[in-house]
Formats: sequence, structure tokens, C-alpha cells
Amino acid sequence: MVQKIDKFLAFAILFINGWNWSLPVVLLEAMPIWFTPIQVVHGLFLYELLFLIYLVFLLVIRGGRVTIGKHDGSSIVFCIIIGLGCFGIVSNVINVQQLREIGESGRLFFLAAYFLVLIYWTKKHGPTFVLRTFLLGVAIAGLINIYYSYVIRFREIDGLFFLLGQNGPGGILGLSVVLSAWLMLERKSWIDVVVAILVCVVGLFAASISYSKLSILMACSGLVAWVFILLQLLFGHGSRKSSIVILIFLLSFLISNFRPIRQYVQSVNSFINNKFINSKRSVESRAQYFVTVSEILLHHPLFGVGSGGFYEAVIKTEGYHYKESCKEDIKSGKEGKSNPHNSFLYYAAANGFPGLFLCVFLFIMALHLFRKSLLSRGISGKILWCCLTFAYFIYGMTLPTLYNSIVLYLPIAFAIVVTNQQYLISPKNINFKKGY
Repeated sequence: MVQKIDKFLAFAILFINGWNWSLPVVLLEAMPIWFTPIQVVHGLFLYELLFLIYLVFLLVIRGGRVTIGKHDGSSIVFCIIIGLGCFGIVSNVINVQQLREIGESGRLFFLAAYFLVLIYWTKKHGPTFVLRTFLLGVAIAGLINIYYSYVIRFREIDGLFFLLGQNGPGGILGLSVVLSAWLMLERKSWIDVVVAILVCVVGLFAASISYSKLSILMACSGLVAWVFILLQLLFGHGSRKSSIVILIFLLSFLISNFRPIRQYVQSVNSFINNKFINSKRSVESRAQYFVTVSEILLHHPLFGVGSGGFYEAVIKTEGYHYKESCKEDIKSGKEGKSNPHNSFLYYAAANGFPGLFLCVFLFIMALHLFRKSLLSRGISGKILWCCLTFAYFIYGMTLPTLYNSIVLYLPIAFAIVVTNQQYLISPKNINFKKGY
């Protein structure tokens, strides 16, 4: 009974967390309340409340004990997350930020606990359970987003409607294509295969209509990983190889000659041409953030300006007055919501050089753990690692949510447990008794 309750709460928390990521973020007034991220009270989402309930459950059942490896990297990752939270609180106090900003930094302690529990769930219920459940939430909400995008059609190019949200839901849906390839590589059952394919299809379609360069680039990197994984599967099936190849060519021929598919491809091509050819202005404005944040770092090297102080600091820089700079919204600035649209620059401006160092170190640590997990999986594992590196680099360089959510911590937990399982079943670590 306890096992079932544990797994149910884990599923609910992970699914709702993924669900929240890809729901529509524009024209919310046209959505039913259950198709928007539900906040139980202001700032406390439903999955966070469930997680707090789960922590109480864990305290009662296990005395609050969650094992953590000493040599698998989990303790280092945990300490870095805690360090980011500590620096954030100190920075906000020194810069006299509002209480909500201190609470936002304190949220990293919540994420540190979440990270430990993710490792616990991954060990207890299996690695693919955790990744599969989160991605399933992302994909189902992505389908809802696509449906309402089609119904509302608030903006169109060449007959193709826009996703209700570009860098927000578009970003996670693009990243989900790469993560679905990892799920496919580590699949343990037919459920993993079905979910991986669903996530890939939804992610690719959503990225193609998101009108977001970062989403498209991440989805394309995921598609590359999928190609190599499928090729590995194809050439590992011996006598079935020729029949599978023939089937793939037949399906490709039929799909390519299906009129709605051809129209969709033409519309996506128009999307990409409009977005990438006319992207000089957006690239210049994002690049200018490096200049303005560098100025902020020079003036506030040790503690930064706090998580809500970016607007007041950036408008005082010289770089902000260049024509290439993106002009910050005054209302968002006064509410403490302005940011440099970059996770590394966000923590550099908020917490100074210590924040920047911790972010870069954590990113490198994550890539190292991903590599350890994929190193023994042949060419497809190496290609997937390159695709993960590219996708997470794009994500971190264009969105500020890499470190204040589980979007990076969940795959780290997944990689750590998968690596440990590979080590345990390695022939070098199996003791064989000589028979007589």
C-alpha cells in the first residue's frame, strides 16, 4: 500500500510539473481554468503543494531519510543548488530587495530537496518512470496548446497558426524532443517506446509552429539524435533489416505525397524563412545583454544587484542606450520581472561573480554526468550527448529558467542513476563463483 501511494504521488507531481511547462501562456482569458497553471495560493503551484505533502509522507514513512551517493556527483550537484540559494538570499538582503525576491532565492532550497527526491524516485521506481512521466505531462499539455492554437489562430503565416507561446512552452517542447530520444535509448518497456514517440511527434510539431528559433534548433538537435538511435535499432535486428528499410521508404513516399503534409512543410519553410532571415535584430539585442551585464558585474562584482534589481541596474549602463539594446518594459521592471533572457547572465547580474561561477560549474558538471551515462552506448550515445550539450547550451543562453526549475536537475538525476546501474551490471563488478 505504501509503495502504491509513493508511486502515485511521484506520478502526480512529475506529470503536473511537466504539464505546467507547455500550457498556453498567451490569451489565457480564452482558456478553461484547468488548462492554465493552477496556483493554490499566489506563487504556490499545485505540484509544489503535492511535493510538500509528499515530503511529510516521506518523513512519516522513512523518517525523512533519502540516500545520496558519495561518489556519483549527486552530493556536488546538491551543494551547488544550495549554494545558489544562499548567495541569492544574501544578495537580495544586501540589495534590499522585496520579500518575494528573497522567497524566489529560497525556492532553490525547495529544488535541492526535489533533486534528492528525484534520485530516490529514479532508484525506487526506475529511471524511465521519472523521465517518462515528466515528458508525458509536457506532451499532453503540448497537445492542448496545439489544439487551442488551431482553434483561436491568434496569428498565422502562410496558413500555419502560431503556438500559444514562443520561448516558454516552445522552449520546453523543443527540448523534449532531445529528452525523448534519451528515453528511447534507455527504454525498458513498450510504454517507454510509446511515450518517447508521442513526445517526439508533439515536440517537433509544436516547435515548428512556435515561431521560436531556440525551440526549432533544440528540436532539430533532438531529431538528429533520434535518427542515430533508430539507425542503431535498425542495424541491430539482423534478418528484419531489409523489410524495415522497405517499410520506411514506403511510408516516406506515401507521407511526402500526402497533400496536407506538403502544405504543412511549405508553411513551416515560410515560418523558418521569416524567423531566421529576419533575425538580425533579435540576435543583436540578445548579444547586447552580454555588454550590459558585464557593466553590472563591474559595478557589483561580489553580490550583484539581486534577483529583482536587473531593471534598475541595466537602465543605468552605457550599453543600454545603444540602438542594438532591447528596451526593457517599465511595468515588468518595477515588478522585478525584467531579466537578460539568459540563465548564466541572470545569475551573474543577480548574484555577481559567485553566482556566475556556480552556474557555469553546475552546467559543466551536468554535461560530465550526461557523458558518463551515455559513454557506453555506442555512437548513438555519443551523438545524443552532443545533442544534449547543444540543446541545453541553447536553452541556457536564451531562457532564464535553467536553474530555478527541474528542467536540468531531472535529467541529472536520471543520468546519475543510469550510470550507477550500468556500473553494477558491468562484468568487472560481478563476482563469479567457480563451480566444482
